[in-house]
Amino acid sequence: MDAGVVCGGILEIPLAHCVSNGYTHRMKDSGLRIRVERQLREKFLELCREQDRPASQVIREFMREYIERNEQTIANDKNKGRNFERR
Repeated sequence: MDAGVVCGGILEIPLAHCVSNGYTHRMKDSGLRIRVERQLREKFLELCREQDRPASQVIREFMREYIERNEQTIANDKNKGRNFERR
């Protein structure tokens, strides 16, 4: 086995495998509980299984992309407001 790391706190596996599967050394120290319609949940889990991806990984990726996309939009909106106020 190549140089391994503890991946997800469970096994020692190659780092390349950890990265390709979305595992990182970041500690996951917080949870998020949401309520959704049963049909939405079931369809989401079905698609995750079909893609062989953990649902939690898909949700974390969505959250990171959402933050990145919206932080830039909010920053741009704030800058437009400042430029307007200066005039």
